[in-house]
Amino acid sequence: MRYRDPRWLRKQSVHGRLRRRISVLPTLMTLGNLLCGFSAIWYASLPVGGETDTGGAFTIAGYLIFGAMVFDMLDGSMARLTRATSDFGAELDSLADVVSFGIVPAFLSLKLIAHLLVVTAGELINPLAQNVDGRFFWMIAAIYVACTALRLARFNAHNAHSVESHLVFRGLPSPGAAGVVGATVIFFEALRPNASHFLPFHVPDFVQSAVGGAFPYLMPVILLALSALMVSRIEYPHVINQYLRGRRPFSYVVRLVLLVLLFFWQPQLTALLGIYFYAFYPAVKAFIQRIVSRNKPEVPVPPIPVEP
Repeated sequence: MRYRDPRWLRKQSVHGRLRRRISVLPTLMTLGNLLCGFSAIWYASLPVGGETDTGGAFTIAGYLIFGAMVFDMLDGSMARLTRATSDFGAELDSLADVVSFGIVPAFLSLKLIAHLLVVTAGELINPLAQNVDGRFFWMIAAIYVACTALRLARFNAHNAHSVESHLVFRGLPSPGAAGVVGATVIFFEALRPNASHFLPFHVPDFVQSAVGGAFPYLMPVILLALSALMVSRIEYPHVINQYLRGRRPFSYVVRLVLLVLLFFWQPQLTALLGIYFYAFYPAVKAFIQRIVSRNKPEVPVPPIPVEP
């Protein structure tokens, strides 16, 4: 019989070993994504003002979110380039994304809000807080984490390993939502007096005071909006596959170079505006299109003449 044939048994053994092999480069990129998220949690949990505070722990955690985004872009690109896409890689990528783009942004937001509110009003944030605001802020962060997991699960259920299936996303991708949180935290921390910057960054004093007072109450609104966008059906473009692949006209490359130079001139502000445009412009566009289509008068269809 066939199952007793030694050649068939050797062939099955070789196939089993091949199935157990793991693509090294995409896996390392995915693990880099996960380790960036783990490092961001550690920096965000440092006691502000304590001996272990580096003076910009929240800022470092925000930059680590962007580091995780870079690794997340590289792992998928490498897997498709080397034709090493697999269900194992997709599942590992989702596990890393839940940490780096779900838990980390929510935890970072809660830690920063808790620090600001304790300084101003002595409020604590936890699920059993004595005040309503503390429980409410924690619930918003929990909703964000849950929506991130739901977004990734839906993506895995409909995911295909081809480039054509990654041109458009249904719902805001979790890295984009985490990028909004990371850019917001970095920008807010850049407003602090005597904050360290890679490049000069100056804003008027009244802007610092206004943003500082509104930030603890504005951040939960942003988290709620990002949660709704992640589980929505709004179409979002894939940045790499739609804007950086293939041949483009010379003017397109010039615009990209100018954008890069603008980023190096004002990185905090450029990253903030760019990621906000990506996250919220498709939602605003879809909302306007729905309003216009709803108010558009219906054109009556003429009846089809019937021959006698």
